[in-house]
Amino acid sequence: MTNRNFREPYFIPANDPEFLADGESWVENNQRFRQKQKFDFYRNAMDFIVENDVAGSYFEFGVHRARTFTMVMGIDDFYSSNKGPTGGRLSPKPGGGYMDRYLAFDSFEGFPEGTSIETHPQYTPGAVATSEAEFLRLLKSYGQSIDRVQLISGFYDKSLTTELASELDAINTKASLITVDCNLYESYKSVFAWIEQFMQPGTVLYLDDFNTHRAQPTQGPRRAWSEFKEFSKFNYEPFLPVGWCGYSFIVC
Repeated sequence: MTNRNFREPYFIPANDPEFLADGESWVENNQRFRQKQKFDFYRNAMDFIVENDVAGSYFEFGVHRARTFTMVMGIDDFYSSNKGPTGGRLSPKPGGGYMDRYLAFDSFEGFPEGTSIETHPQYTPGAVATSEAEFLRLLKSYGQSIDRVQLISGFYDKSLTTELASELDAINTKASLITVDCNLYESYKSVFAWIEQFMQPGTVLYLDDFNTHRAQPTQGPRRAWSEFKEFSKFNYEPFLPVGWCGYSFIVC
């Protein structure tokens, strides 16, 4: 909203005609509201990463529409192009940004069948699908270089393999920032079982769907998170909430 209210109550009430004065739909307004919260979080996360010299790559699990991926790439480029070499392990890379690589993990076919998908009324098989070609097209249309972008395609129980881990380990891959946005208990469980080997002290871990399923600890991402923490070799310091839905942690 571009309008401002400089008198009581100092905000534009939602039932005021000025609230949606730009003609946006409820969906558009809601997306702007949620995206702003995520944008603010990623600026804080990058601030933390830069100030603490956490070198590594960006891992995102669930990359529908490339919005979050673009957000991270753009903020990374902003910091590197303005701050330059930090004097530590971070220095701007060709194409922009501090991140060594940007890894996009997705089925690129939407939600799978035969999982806990039926326990949430808004999840259906095949929903939120963005093809590989469309994902790359969106990144380029948003002004991002794809030179250091790697796509890992497939459902996580099949694509997150020991062979892939060995390939990444061979080039000394570590994560400085991880986004997990794949909604389902089974997907989160597969991601957690695989991603730990790339964590390091200072990695920022963002769980986008943390409070879905009414924030019940026996369902969805919270269940997977609880099971994972019980056996993880790391501790996880609470970092920042992201709106009502997401939460983040720092790997210790």
